[in-house]
Amino acid sequence: MVLLDGVFYHLHANGTTHIADVDMKTPYACVTHFKPEVSLICNDELTFDRLKIKIDEMVLSKNLIYAIRVAGTFKSIKARSVPKQEAYRPLVDVAGDQKEFLFEDTQGTLVGFYTPNFMGSVTVPGYHLHFISNDRENGGHLLGCVSGDVEISVQSIDQLMLDLPHSVEYLTASLNNDVREDLDKAEH
Repeated sequence: MVLLDGVFYHLHANGTTHIADVDMKTPYACVTHFKPEVSLICNDELTFDRLKIKIDEMVLSKNLIYAIRVAGTFKSIKARSVPKQEAYRPLVDVAGDQKEFLFEDTQGTLVGFYTPNFMGSVTVPGYHLHFISNDRENGGHLLGCVSGDVEISVQSIDQLMLDLPHSVEYLTASLNNDVREDLDKAEH
C-alpha cells in the first residue's frame, strides 16, 4: 500500500495499482503528514545505493526517522509486491511469494522512510521505499532503481506513535522471537 498526497493506493502482486477501498486493512503501515524540511534537485543518474548516499548527505543525523519523497523520471524501477495471504504468516514466508517487476523509462514518485537500526524491533530499519507511477497505474516495494532528473525531499520525524491491536489472537500470541534476520531477508 502507498499513501501519496492523501490518497491510499493498493499495490497488486502484478505491479498494478488502484485506489484502496475504504475498508481495506493492512498488517503494517507507517504514515506521516509530509512536510519537507530540505529538498534537492538532482540531475545525476542515481542507483538505489547512490540515492541512499545522497539522502544520507541531506540529513542531520542517522539517529532520527526520516520521511522521504523522490519525484521525477526514472530510467528503471525494480519493484515487488506480495499477493494477499492468510493472516499471521511470517513475513519471511510471505516474501517468498513475491512477484518482481521492472518499470522502464517512467515518471513517478518514491515514498517511504528511513529508520535507524536500533529501532528494528519496532519498524523496518534502514530505507523502506515504495514506487508509484504518475498515472497511478503501477507501483511496488522498491528493490532497485536508476533515476533520471528527480527532486529529493526529506522530513525528520521525532515522534513515533505505535498502535497495537487488542484482539485475542494478538494478546495470546508468542512474540518473543527476534525477527530482525527474517525482516532483513524479506526486505532485500
